[in-house]
Amino acid sequence: MLLIYLAPFFIGFELLQLLAAEKYIGVKQIRSGQHPLEMEQRLPEWGAALWVFGRVLSWLYMILLVFDPRAGVQGFLMLMITLLAAGLRRKMGLKWALVIMTVEGAVRMGMMVNLLMTVFLFNGRLVPPGWSIG
Repeated sequence: MLLIYLAPFFIGFELLQLLAAEKYIGVKQIRSGQHPLEMEQRLPEWGAALWVFGRVLSWLYMILLVFDPRAGVQGFLMLMITLLAAGLRRKMGLKWALVIMTVEGAVRMGMMVNLLMTVFLFNGRLVPPGWSIG
């Protein structure tokens, strides 16, 4: 249950990640033909270290969710969308990176919101209390 209560922190991290992506590989940079590695304005080293630490924690969080009986499906789907998006970003290049990251982040945030709804609205059940299963 603790993993589900941590979801708001990871939703916030996803939002910050999308904001940083827009700043460094956004529409302005794509139109001007700038590559993020060639830009003078870069994330400071401590910021890059924090971002990598957040990504590692995010991966660990998703892996741990897979083994939680209440969150296994969401954790698995988040891992699969992350792997698929990483492959697509690599294959499609910089012009599509922000679009793919936005969809990927939205799916992961949606899965985490679904986890929170399961706990707070449905009392830990996977379906609303009025529904009968089977």
